[in-house]
Amino acid sequence: MVLVVPRAWPIVAILLACNREPAPPPSSVGDDTAAKTDPAPTKPAPEAPPVRNDGTIFGSGTLMGTSVSINLWLDPEHTAAEAGAAMQAAFDEIARIESIASEWQQESEISRLNQRAGADPMPLGPELFELLWTSKDVSARTGGAFDVTFHAVGALWSFKPGAKPPSRAAVEALRPLIDWRAIELDETKRTARLARPGMKIGLGAIAKGYAVDRAAKVLHERGFRHHVVEGGGDTMVSGLKGGQKWSVGIQDPAKKAPVAVIPATDVSIVTSGDYERFIEYEGRRYAHIFDPRTGWPLESEKSPRSVTLLAPNATLADAYCTAVMVMGPERGMTFVEAAKDPDLEAVILPRTGDMLASSGLEGVLVRTPTP
Repeated sequence: MVLVVPRAWPIVAILLACNREPAPPPSSVGDDTAAKTDPAPTKPAPEAPPVRNDGTIFGSGTLMGTSVSINLWLDPEHTAAEAGAAMQAAFDEIARIESIASEWQQESEISRLNQRAGADPMPLGPELFELLWTSKDVSARTGGAFDVTFHAVGALWSFKPGAKPPSRAAVEALRPLIDWRAIELDETKRTARLARPGMKIGLGAIAKGYAVDRAAKVLHERGFRHHVVEGGGDTMVSGLKGGQKWSVGIQDPAKKAPVAVIPATDVSIVTSGDYERFIEYEGRRYAHIFDPRTGWPLESEKSPRSVTLLAPNATLADAYCTAVMVMGPERGMTFVEAAKDPDLEAVILPRTGDMLASSGLEGVLVRTPTP
């Protein structure tokens, strides 16, 4: 888990502080005098959200099925009310991306593409096309350790308390539909096609990172450079906090305490692990992260407890973090060390043994003393 700041101010505070413009009062039809002499109604100024002692404004809520938050350092050139409005616009952007990329919303663009599997190519909006293009690129670079076409099998699973795993026969019947190469993209026409009937794409391992990047972009466009946007462990760190780098902690899932801190600026830090969503059945633990090569959840004995991955943006960090989880500690760290385009860094907590950190974090990562 990535730790940035404690949750202190719910998103509802932003919503209250940045109300939409109220509807105008009914006009006085036929009353020319009133129209000329009555003063125009004054638009109420939005209530300014509270600024904390460290100069930041914090807001959080639930989007994309997880907790999302923004921590913004208020620079002297802007007011708290302007910051609140910018933060609300960033949250709205995350909600918009969810409406495009969520396979759990029947009317979303990705759901419509899934429903057309095996049919003619479908024109896409720029956001979904970018997500699929990036997904295929990461799949190719990771040898299929990352594959968004797992969802045909993934939809068989539930990780609610008391749920049972599907039968092996059911998984094997759908496993041939997992193949990132069968996503056909036409960059010129901006269309996509799923080559095989029954294929389904699930963007849970990349869309959150993409939404975080889009929210950060909204804040930048409104003049707020210094902020941290986080969604379910996907974090984009921008600028500084009062002239100092932001501190991002890496948590040991077992001890619920940070094992290291990364001073960070202008980088994405994403953590993935098998400790939050899982079921246990007949003495075996099944986590929500799938190995697309087998169609089954990762084997706990062979997979890391968690992977924290650093990349230039949250879209890539999200996808590569999942791939490294699938690869396992040794192969995953070898992949990270060899990556040059983009540059990646990682901290891996293996099932047993000491924390692993990539060479690029030497002199950067601050290890927390063990009690």
